[in-house]
Amino acid sequence: MKRALIAGLLIILGAGGAYTYLRLSRRSSDTGERTPPGSAELCAEHRIAEADCPWCDPALIAERGECVAHGVPEALCSRCNPALETGFRVEGDWCAGHGVPESQCALCNPELVAGGLGAPTAPAPNDVEVVAAREVPRHLRAPSVACETSTQRIQFRSPRIAADAGLEYARVERREVTQTLVCNAELAFDGNRYAHLASRAPGVVREVAADLGQSVEAGDLLAVVDSPDLGTAKAEYLQAGALVSLWERHHAREQALLESRAGTEREALEAEAKLAESRILLSRAAQRLRTLGLDDDAVAGLGEAQDTSSLLHLTAPFAGTVIARSAVLGEVVDTSTPLFSVADTTVMWALLEVYDADVTKIALGQPVVLQVEGLAGERRGGTLTWVSSQVDRRTRTLAARAEFPNPDGALRAGMFATAVVSVRDRAAELVVPEEAVQWEGCCNVVFVRQSDSLFEPRKVRLAFELERHLVVAEGLDEGETVVTTGSFLLKTELLKGSIGAGCCEVDPGR
Repeated sequence: MKRALIAGLLIILGAGGAYTYLRLSRRSSDTGERTPPGSAELCAEHRIAEADCPWCDPALIAERGECVAHGVPEALCSRCNPALETGFRVEGDWCAGHGVPESQCALCNPELVAGGLGAPTAPAPNDVEVVAAREVPRHLRAPSVACETSTQRIQFRSPRIAADAGLEYARVERREVTQTLVCNAELAFDGNRYAHLASRAPGVVREVAADLGQSVEAGDLLAVVDSPDLGTAKAEYLQAGALVSLWERHHAREQALLESRAGTEREALEAEAKLAESRILLSRAAQRLRTLGLDDDAVAGLGEAQDTSSLLHLTAPFAGTVIARSAVLGEVVDTSTPLFSVADTTVMWALLEVYDADVTKIALGQPVVLQVEGLAGERRGGTLTWVSSQVDRRTRTLAARAEFPNPDGALRAGMFATAVVSVRDRAAELVVPEEAVQWEGCCNVVFVRQSDSLFEPRKVRLAFELERHLVVAEGLDEGETVVTTGSFLLKTELLKGSIGAGCCEVDPGR
């Protein structure tokens, strides 16, 4: 399509313009096909001297060190060795707007200024894992603040020349669009309904009442542990209760004697202090029993039953399924050894990995569709309930979590899945055809028609891709007319000077 447009314009321009335009066409599309003298010694793929080709022999990058003048590896410095330009073009790494490799262009990639343009000349140590950052696609790059493209105008000498050039147009329109974000995910138990259960005190397992896969209700018995610590704690509670009863009676007697002037105030105060002390000991003993797993009713009933048994009951904290068991009859256990794990599997979590370039798109409450690899394409709907506040330094991903109902138990912890997050659902957005957008070296540009012969290059910030269209976040207004077919010709005019020896002119200012 591009060559057909160029050919049509050459017919219009005549012989004088044809030479200029033909030279431009060759530079943009046939650079890699010219065969310079001495081609027998050239790299067949990159068209440079075999001994100087850093793509075929990467060891040259480390051997030749850094170019001090330009801050890049000597073997990759196209400014010191212009012959490298052909190789960079073959590799698709050339910024036509600024005449340097795109990977070294600080104008197109401002982050290179802060990070330095040099590349590592030696591999990283074995104990350091290096994760390459994902390259941001061109259509998602923000416009350069320093770029003056939008201050220019492209003026054809007559509307007829613009029409004969084969330019086609489209209106900027607003459509209802849906955007989704695809993430890797791993299933896990609901952390709010998942418990590792251990004995509250050291002892010996005397009974195991539950097994793997068994459904349990809150309070169901899982195991019984014979713990001397529990027996001791019960005895201390009963002793403290007896002391409280004793000092309550003594205190009442002393108060009566004091009122009848048969006792002294000192003896009454001593009895009151002993009563307070005994009550503190009783409260401490009761708290110890609660720590060992006894509820308030069980603690209150010890006084009447005078129970000093050492059997500690391990019970389920909520309704769920026993998913792990290590309890063995007769085993000596301590407080750090989990005997059971119980999980409520009616709700499952999906732990998502979101690339750092997509963190601005994700938010709480967004709908999520989960497709699990092990369920033959079955899909489940859920909701995003948590988004991390920091990016993982090693993987450069952001953690997020979605919850999914699992009444049939088909979702299982550890399964891998694909999560599709609905970022926009039928939202009204400005869209343009993808052929209307051109990358001019540092910005995405759309050419807005001001008249039949006048065009304004407009810097735009794009949101995301649709089928053959791009969503525009900033830079255009609804109803404007933009160039679609032929926008590449206008970009060439913007970068290279004039098309066809004076068929149109670039006004450098407004």
